[in-house]
Amino acid sequence: MHPTCVVAIKFLPLLMLCPLAAVAQSRRADCAALNANDANAAAASPAAANASSGTGSADRQARAGAVATQIQPRRPAPFRPPFSCRCGVVDAGALTAKSEAQEVPIVTGLAGSFRFDHVLLRETARFSDADKGKVSVGLGRANRGADVISPLPLGNATAPHFFWYERPAPPQIAGAYDLVLFFQAAFPLGDGTASNLKAGTVTWEVCGFDGPPGAVQ
Repeated sequence: MHPTCVVAIKFLPLLMLCPLAAVAQSRRADCAALNANDANAAAASPAAANASSGTGSADRQARAGAVATQIQPRRPAPFRPPFSCRCGVVDAGALTAKSEAQEVPIVTGLAGSFRFDHVLLRETARFSDADKGKVSVGLGRANRGADVISPLPLGNATAPHFFWYERPAPPQIAGAYDLVLFFQAAFPLGDGTASNLKAGTVTWEVCGFDGPPGAVQ
């Protein structure tokens, strides 16, 4: 058995059957361009629109001036360094694993000191050849399934306006790890070369900042 299969089975004996057998890649995309392409997305998730700022400074400045002068906070807000964002796109055609699960690497070598500001997942093109709920996508560490963001159903009629916006807690505070999109279906995703899914696109956005190891979020 391939060593990656052994690692996968050790942690998820029933959930995934060697999802790394077929390697798919996420296409990198400019975060500002992804947000600018969908004005409705900004209206539905104002925080996502603020995140289009590469450093996040605009987001914090906007919130700071929104507090009424007569309201005095008991303690100053903790300092958070400017955050950066990484974005990408995964097409259904990239899911070719012969199994019912497949990981798609999106961020490699992420420092254990990384703190999430937010994660945004969006079904930008509907997975139209699969009934809703038969295909899902989550986010997690390599070989750990969707341990950061639980699986979300794809095939939504509201696509491209179906979003999931979350501020997850960091999964660990020491060492480095890789983030992946974890796709799962009720049938084999592909034949090892071609995908069984004819249409569908997921865009992702991961924003955050580096903090000292052991820092309280």
